[in-house]
Amino acid sequence: MLPLSLALILAAAMTSPAAAEEQSACSLLTSGDVENVIDGKLGVTQPLKFDDVPAGPNRVIKTLGCLLSVPTHTGQVSIGWYVGPITDQEIDQLLKMSKDNVGVNNLKKANYKEVVKDFPHASCSTLSPPASAKDGMYLSTCAGGVKGHGLSIQFMSPTKALTIDQAKALLDKAAAHVP
Repeated sequence: MLPLSLALILAAAMTSPAAAEEQSACSLLTSGDVENVIDGKLGVTQPLKFDDVPAGPNRVIKTLGCLLSVPTHTGQVSIGWYVGPITDQEIDQLLKMSKDNVGVNNLKKANYKEVVKDFPHASCSTLSPPASAKDGMYLSTCAGGVKGHGLSIQFMSPTKALTIDQAKALLDKAAAHVP
């Protein structure tokens, strides 16, 4: 009975939010995951330190991040992992923030072309620079909720645009690694 109890305690500890906090957002995408979707090689991977997000009195959401360079396309992939448990309302807020924020709004004002597609518990978009833009960057984003966590994936490159389906594929691959 003791070995079974110990096994159950270890299994619970490995799947708890505390265990997720010890992980890195960089663990959510493998080089193969990214390279297959973006058709390019990964370079340096670097964990990012984000501030925790206040979510009401006496509650914060732990936020982990990762930046993956993509030298093939002079670009980068960034991951934001909002460690759960988070509510459906908080996931809805994440989706709203992914569509309406200073960076995205500035690109829209600069006449970037936006394409948005909503999925169950996720929203993805692409922003393409106008032909007149000097040093324009393509931006593909996808955010959503999975297993009580929030995820945000972004790909930026001056030479490569992802489709909505490719951006969603990155989100799905990251979601598959959420404990």
